[in-house]
Amino acid sequence: MANAVFGDRGSATPTPRQHGEGNGNDNNSIEQPTTRRKIKVEITSDAICPFCILGLRNLQAAIATAQSSDPSKPLAHLDFELEFKPYLLDPTLTREPIDKREKYESRFGKEKFAVMEKMMKQKGQACGVNFLYDGPVSSTHDYHRVLHAAYAKGGQDLQMPLAERLFSGYFEHQKDPGSRTWLASEAVSSGIFPSLEAANEFFLSDTYDAEVKQGYLKARKMGIHGVPFFVFEGKWAVSGAQPPGAFLKIFDELVKCGCGRTNGTDSPLTADQNAPVGDACGDDTVDEDGEGLKVNHGQDRDDTCGETGACGGNNPMVCG
Repeated sequence: MANAVFGDRGSATPTPRQHGEGNGNDNNSIEQPTTRRKIKVEITSDAICPFCILGLRNLQAAIATAQSSDPSKPLAHLDFELEFKPYLLDPTLTREPIDKREKYESRFGKEKFAVMEKMMKQKGQACGVNFLYDGPVSSTHDYHRVLHAAYAKGGQDLQMPLAERLFSGYFEHQKDPGSRTWLASEAVSSGIFPSLEAANEFFLSDTYDAEVKQGYLKARKMGIHGVPFFVFEGKWAVSGAQPPGAFLKIFDELVKCGCGRTNGTDSPLTADQNAPVGDACGDDTVDEDGEGLKVNHGQDRDDTCGETGACGGNNPMVCG
């Protein structure tokens, strides 16, 4: 399993070197470290989509590769801010849990489901994820609310650890992604709330209910019909659990067109006008309707979870 380092806290700036070091040069001037750039990545996903955790693992692997590359290369000086955005993969689910395996077998038939399950287990093992298809499942709306609360309180430093715990709980430990009892416990353990009492009060309230529902609507306005869906700096978007190499190519293009922030500031970089610019790097950023966003929707990809409950176009997998 790839464990990438995110943000400024975990990405050390290279140590300055003395000019002429090792060649007898007495020049004591210090070489300035390369300016770091921070890339914002919005990940539209849902708790019950297996390709969302696989896509996250591939993105993390790409980030780890970039940050451990040759220090003379721009990719080595990238930091990343990841934010999960809500998507309701199965709107028919309610707060009343149902048996996950029975749901899949009813939808696909036992024989077809057995083939799907085996295939997804193989895909998971390749990314260090041990998929289990037993246990309950219910509406993920409260899951999205608590993830929103985590980011609102502490950005990715709070949201990412919680998302990891919830992904693992659902896919590997048969937890119900809509259980307020479980969500509250995990949120307290992740530092989102100071106590179970505070967490329970949150779930009994309507805090972030409207914001999450607006997130569902925004995803549809952007034309998102399957997850995971990754948006980089509001300019480049891809769907599906892309391989690490595909993400690295996107990082390269973002560097070329000067996307990102410097040293954690909010000021966008000025693009090098002489640098080659990829098709996805334009002057416009994404708006509420997705205009100005260069998108590869991946309609025929076999690594997305769609609204019909089948994953992957002509090669359906198990999700939803």
